[in-house]
This record gives sequence, C-alpha cells and structure tokens, in this order.
Amino acid sequence: MKAAAIAALLTVPVTLALTSCAASAPAADPPGPPTVDPTVAQAAVAETALDRPLHVVFAWTLQEREARFSGRGVTRYEPPGRARLDLFGPRDETYLSAALVDMELRLPRGMPDVPLPPPPLLWSVLGVVRPPADARLTHAVRNGETTELRYERGEERWTFRLEGDVLRHVEGNGPGGRRTVELTGEDGNGLPQRAVYRDWPAFRELRMELQEANEVDGFPQDIWNVGG
Repeated sequence: MKAAAIAALLTVPVTLALTSCAASAPAADPPGPPTVDPTVAQAAVAETALDRPLHVVFAWTLQEREARFSGRGVTRYEPPGRARLDLFGPRDETYLSAALVDMELRLPRGMPDVPLPPPPLLWSVLGVVRPPADARLTHAVRNGETTELRYERGEERWTFRLEGDVLRHVEGNGPGGRRTVELTGEDGNGLPQRAVYRDWPAFRELRMELQEANEVDGFPQDIWNVGG
C-alpha cells in the first residue's frame, strides 16, 4: 500500500477521537448570580426606614486637624424624610443648626462650610439607607447576612453595607474626595448607638454617641425652615 494511503487511514481514528472528545466536552459554566437585584435594594431601604417621630439626644466630638470641639446634640426626626439637627457646645451654646428635608440640606443664611456629611451620609447617621433619588443602582447583592449596594450619579459613587437588616458602613466618593460613615450598636428604635463620620481629604472626624431616644407625637413645622 502506498505511503499516502496508509497516512490517510491512520488519520481517520485520530479525527474520530477528536470529534468524540469535542462532543463530550462539558458545556460552559452558566453565568453567576446577577449583581444587580433591585429587590435587595428595595428591602434594604424598607428595613432601615424609621416609621415614627423621634427626639434623639447624643454626645458629639468633632476633630478638625489641630482643633477639637465637643458637646451635646439633638436630632428631631419626622417620617418619611425630615430631620432637624442642633449641636450645642459645653455651655449649651448653639454650635450648628441644620435641617434635612429628603435630599435637601438646609442651613442658616451665610453659614460657611459646615462639618456635616452630604445628605446620603447624613441620613445614614440615623441608620437609614437613602441614596440620591436620581442615582443609578449598579450593584445590589445579598450574601448570607451581608448586603452591599452601590449607586452612581455623575462622578459620585455611593456604597452601603448592611449586616442583617442593620446599616453598618456607608462610603461616598466624588469630586470632593472620600467620605465614610461607620455605625456600631443598635437601640430599640433602630438607631445606631455610635456613628463616626470621616471626611478624609479635610482630616475631619465627627463622632456621635446616642444617649437617649424617645418617640413623640410630632414637631412644629417651622423647625424645618432653618435656611429661611
């Protein structure tokens, strides 16, 4: 038999074997679980919402580079989206007043830069998940007891992390730099026992520790008009 014919015969089993292997190769792994589950984000917002008016008293300490301030603070909260914040010094003098109405931070006229978080982080100090209404959800996953949410709005990025149904960490990044809120403990109203806000570029740290929180009937409507 000619050499060319012998070579052709020898290639047949090899071709069949390769075809058989290709046919029996396992299919590609299916894609992993989705990283954006809107129901996870909706549940986190609902689980952390405060549903009754609260009068909250806390101790605060502000560290700004070489300066340090401390005193007593009061927060008045009214659902679904109003909060009034007053910080008092050691002699009960007013250090700062502000109101938060949804995502609008209201300050007295002429007030210079204040050591407060932007609205999404300021809401988180109460243990509430409240991303900007026009932010796009880019990541929402629950893995065991941990839930992580990420949002984008223009150049801004927001991350919320919960353990169980309790908010523990929030981070905002944008043109102003990195800002974080760390939360520990929890009282019977769903409020964190301690909150630490850090403005990393400004070397600023604001610590708040819960002293007392009571449910009330409501508040006068003019307290939300701090900037009026």
